[in-house]
Amino acid sequence: MVQLADIEMIAPGIANLSLAEHEALNRFTLLWTLFEAQVLENNASVRKIAEVVELLEPQTFEIDWFQEQLVYFQKRYIEDGNTNYHFEHLHLRDNDNPEHVRSVLLGENIDIKAQLIACLAIVYRFRNNFFHGLKWAYGIQDQLDNFTHSANLLKKCLEKLPHGI
Repeated sequence: MVQLADIEMIAPGIANLSLAEHEALNRFTLLWTLFEAQVLENNASVRKIAEVVELLEPQTFEIDWFQEQLVYFQKRYIEDGNTNYHFEHLHLRDNDNPEHVRSVLLGENIDIKAQLIACLAIVYRFRNNFFHGLKWAYGIQDQLDNFTHSANLLKKCLEKLPHGI
């Protein structure tokens, strides 16, 4: 078990997270910092993500290597043909292009590059919400799947995308 009792007073609920939740958070944090440094050249934003993805060669997408994450995000954020409360709690900002993300999740935009940009925009929001405290408001509860899928997508991107485009 991860020993975090010493910071429980300043991070309520941290000691109650499972080992799997701790591992997912650690994995996400490590992979995000690598992704931001190597792929985004230490300049993380949805605009930078879109610039990088738009430069990718078509053969990068010959295999549906991120469809599992896209399907996960669609199931999490779409209900009865509309975005749900989970989508609103991403706290997408105007410069995160929420309409682009929404159109991809709803299946209205099926362009493969647009899909990857939308998935990475969601991961970027997880990063911001986690690193800047919004996720702490409820003790990071119920985030295991979010951080697991996000970390898996980041790992795939680090394997597939050229570094420092």
